[in-house]
Amino acid sequence: MRNFLCSIVGALAISMLAGCQHPAPGPSIGVGNPYPVSNYVCDGTRLAVRLMGERASVSVDGAPAIDLPAMGQSGTRFSNGRQTLLIEQGRTSWAVGRAMPVPCTGG
Repeated sequence: MRNFLCSIVGALAISMLAGCQHPAPGPSIGVGNPYPVSNYVCDGTRLAVRLMGERASVSVDGAPAIDLPAMGQSGTRFSNGRQTLLIEQGRTSWAVGRAMPVPCTGG
């Protein structure tokens, strides 16, 4: 009987110790990255966009990101003179050179 009681007490002690351990918290969305990436497809071109106030960081088809400065006061047009990202009334468009902007889907 004594061995049985010792087994029960030992099992309870192990259960209590295991209950004291706290699992490591999982990563939270947006933690460590104040500028999340939005993904778009614009007439077959894939864009990964980070809007950062006075500029937008844009990766085109997986290439290293380029910085496009904001043009004007509204902060909805970002351009380096060659590539242009437009955001108007929640719609995103992309243009290269003097071509007409093409609409993008995603976000």
